[in-house]
Amino acid sequence: MIYGEWRDYLAGIVAVAIITAITIVWHPAIGTASSALLFLLPVLPASVRGVRGAGLCTAAISALSYNFFLLPPRYTLRIHGFDNFVSVIVLFAVALVTTRLAYALKAREREAQAHADSSAEEAQFAAILAKGEGDEGVRVGLDWISARYGAVELIRDVESDAMRLGSLSASAAVWAAHHGEPTGHAATVMAAADWSFFPLGGDSDQAVLAVARPPGGASRAPAQIAQLCTFARLLGQARDRAALHRERTERQRLEDREELRRTFLASLAHDFRTPLTVIRGGLAELAANDARPELRALVRQAHRLDRMMDDLIGAARIESGALSPRMEATDMVDAVADAVDAVAPTLAQRRLDRSVPADLPLVRADPVLLRHILINLLDNAARHAASHVSITASKRSGRVFLLIADDGDGIPPGEETAMFERFVRLAGSDRTGGSGLGLSIARGFADAMGARLSAEPSGEGGARFVLDLPMLDGNDAA
Repeated sequence: MIYGEWRDYLAGIVAVAIITAITIVWHPAIGTASSALLFLLPVLPASVRGVRGAGLCTAAISALSYNFFLLPPRYTLRIHGFDNFVSVIVLFAVALVTTRLAYALKAREREAQAHADSSAEEAQFAAILAKGEGDEGVRVGLDWISARYGAVELIRDVESDAMRLGSLSASAAVWAAHHGEPTGHAATVMAAADWSFFPLGGDSDQAVLAVARPPGGASRAPAQIAQLCTFARLLGQARDRAALHRERTERQRLEDREELRRTFLASLAHDFRTPLTVIRGGLAELAANDARPELRALVRQAHRLDRMMDDLIGAARIESGALSPRMEATDMVDAVADAVDAVAPTLAQRRLDRSVPADLPLVRADPVLLRHILINLLDNAARHAASHVSITASKRSGRVFLLIADDGDGIPPGEETAMFERFVRLAGSDRTGGSGLGLSIARGFADAMGARLSAEPSGEGGARFVLDLPMLDGNDAA
């Protein structure tokens, strides 16, 4: 407030009149010099109230009154003597400086108070946002701003949602979102708009806070624009926290569901293992004494079910991180022979071509995991082969390569990696049977041992799986 109201000027004039009356009565007792100090008193109230115009007016009237009523010749504005002239000038100068100092102190007080009020308002707004859970806090925050600053809207997508506010306001909203600065009413950009737009910043995409022009056509003060910028930033942070909360909740839900699934599969496999073993043993005994094809088919299916239980347990071990390979010297010749025997019922209907050199070097592997890998690969090849399965082994560059191929329909182009994912059955190929776990578990066991397992088309049009294992240290790598 610079000029103030007429009451401030009247109060200054009345104060000067009172001081003048006192000094006229007490002038013989207090003297001219002391009277001059008293004329400074009326200047202070107007200046302390921050009304600079009233303070300057009171200072001028005080100097004139001092000259008119106390300095000789009294009751005239003439000044007799240089010392009296200096007294008037000094009185006016001191009054002027006092006015300016008091006004500056009052201005600083108002500025400090405004800053404190702004900080308190920001803290209150932040506390309101923090109380809400997720998007609820953002909604409550918008209601809080609306109660203090008028109509507000949260524009989540400026390209489509801002058009309902008018073309000029929509352009201002787009500018605010793209340039990261306030636009619209009371801003430096597109000030003719009826809304002010403030970017939320952070990870809030193209969202902006829209605040309507105050009623009656008034313009918002710069301090309000700065405050609304802060509120928009806090809203953006609240939206980011809400999005992070949703993401964290969803991730926790998925992890809980995945853990439940793993636990269920592992428990199911373990609980089925004992009765399955009994059933398989009984069927094998019956098949040994009865040559009916139906019994042999039941034995094959029992073996297949047993391997599926092994797959479920293996999948649970891989996903839980409980897989700890015990690496040792392993004979690939024996490992292949053992795996072929394990899947003999499945391979019985296929011709098996085996080319595994007897002098194949030992490899560094976990025998149990390697057996599981070979059984899964052979079972997969036997189920999908048209007429025969081949096993070929070779060594080079310090590694042993085992190739298991079939003459089935093969693998669709580009699906060589996807077929190793869990529960994947490739459409348009011969890889549609089984549980969808065997190849995934084989790849997981191979990775755990430091081996490599890959798939490629075979020369016969089917699929070929390549298991690459390191030779045992000390073997001839030639």
